[in-house]
Amino acid sequence: SRTPIIIIPAATTSLITMLNAKDLLQDLKFVPSDEKKKQGCQRENETLIQRRKDQMQPGGTALSVTVPYRVVDQPLKLMPQDWDRVVAVFVQGPAWQFKGWPWLLPDGSPVDIFAKIKAFHLKYDEVRLDPNVQKWDVTVLELSYHKRHLDRPVFLRFWETLDR
Repeated sequence: SRTPIIIIPAATTSLITMLNAKDLLQDLKFVPSDEKKKQGCQRENETLIQRRKDQMQPGGTALSVTVPYRVVDQPLKLMPQDWDRVVAVFVQGPAWQFKGWPWLLPDGSPVDIFAKIKAFHLKYDEVRLDPNVQKWDVTVLELSYHKRHLDRPVFLRFWETLDR
């Protein structure tokens, strides 16, 4: 399979979880995980999202294509050959999130991981930035607590950054 992989935290405290990853990354809107639980959503081991994307054609016309992405929160279950397809990781903050990952430095620092995989941190705008995230090469995506109409540009920025 050549499907690109996005890794999200397994922590239930993460703003992005297996319950709402599709809402966030495919539909570009934030739905809190506890709301998804109340709706009776079951946690999947992985989920496939479909991303609509304009691809420029020779001659300057844009063709709309759908690109699948695999979203997982158990990276240690990935096969060694899967790691070449990991394109993004959502970072929680603590370095132990990366225990057992390839490219981890002997001191447990994940900086080499971020040289190979684009890293993102999703937080509420009122919450202080995690000190680890501050010193790592991570794109911070800030959500408003109440203004849901601001979600879309935040998640579009995720895709734009990923495309770079």
